[in-house]
Amino acid sequence: MPAQLVFFRLLAFPDQAEWLLHPGGSVQRGSLAELAAQAGGARQILIAPGETSILHPIAVPGRKRSAWARAVPYALEDQVIEEIESLHFALGSVPDGGWLPVAVVGHAALRAWMGACDQAGLAPAAVVPEPLLLPWQDGDWSIVLEERRAVVRIGRQEGFATERDALGLLLSQTLVEAGDAKPRRLRIWGSAAAEFAEPAIAEIERVVEADPIEPLQLFAATYQPGTVLNLLQGSYSRQAQWGRWLRPWRVTAALAGLWLLVQGCAQVYENWRLRQELVSLGAQMERVYREAVPGATRIVNPKVQLEARLKELRSSGTGSGAFLELLHRGGQPLVNFPDVVLRGFSYRDGQLDLSLQGGDPAVLDQLRQQFNQQPGLQTEIRTTQREGQLESKITLKKAAS
Repeated sequence: MPAQLVFFRLLAFPDQAEWLLHPGGSVQRGSLAELAAQAGGARQILIAPGETSILHPIAVPGRKRSAWARAVPYALEDQVIEEIESLHFALGSVPDGGWLPVAVVGHAALRAWMGACDQAGLAPAAVVPEPLLLPWQDGDWSIVLEERRAVVRIGRQEGFATERDALGLLLSQTLVEAGDAKPRRLRIWGSAAAEFAEPAIAEIERVVEADPIEPLQLFAATYQPGTVLNLLQGSYSRQAQWGRWLRPWRVTAALAGLWLLVQGCAQVYENWRLRQELVSLGAQMERVYREAVPGATRIVNPKVQLEARLKELRSSGTGSGAFLELLHRGGQPLVNFPDVVLRGFSYRDGQLDLSLQGGDPAVLDQLRQQFNQQPGLQTEIRTTQREGQLESKITLKKAAS
């Protein structure tokens, strides 16, 4: 759903305005603070006095749109009285038949309008010159008559505003400048439209429009967001306003960004260090598992596999007591032979297998004798030689009673 529009004009009195909340509604007048209280959440359109703006289309200055903003001030240098540096040039979004719409307004005036709005809590989304909000079609000129002033539109992107006393003179001069492009018809709005008569327009058909009477209602009905020329460009655009608001916070934002970067780097390093520790612990667990289960060939998860192995030992038919007894009786003789190293052991179905390394035939013979001297213990020793060292496997189990 499109945002609600509120149209308003600043009046000559300080901090006073007139506004229209609905195109078909009534015009209200009061302070800018009252307007701000009613316009919350609406898209605000400020209608700029036509007397403060010069509408002057120029031939499109080149093909590159990026260069237009720099070229336009110099193209209009002879058409303005003030110094170029004191003027703001707003460009139309789309050229019209090889002509580029241009509106010229003083920086001082535009800043004063925006300052008054900002102080009251208003934030106009667009500032549009009055003449461009009058109805227009090819062959027509449009005039709105107010009590002391008049607003005139003479083209798609041309028009002016003036005091009522000077309107006849300006119309006469404009008609002369128009040459063959004189209008076929004048459309006139305002409470005094029926009585309006000037010698300069005596030969032109006049159409008095009865509705709407209020200029603000007419402006709102004519407004077309996609085609209207908005004065809020360049340094006055929404992006530039946000930039000015954020500028004092740039250092703070930069420091905050740097702090976040440091924190991010520290987090990345910590994650990398923990992964390295996890890999190292995994390697240690695998080594422990291989030592505890010498015959293991497939190791996927050493912790889970070792727990499963211990559970298997506990739940074997002979019970944990048989395992501990065999482990105790098998370990006693080994204490007396420091040259023989226990490389691992396994237990299954009441049988304990010890994997040994080292010693010599005489030592191993003595070890066998000590095992055989233990009553109620059945012992089997197998010895092989690998790479100059003796490797032995001793199988222990209780003798049948």
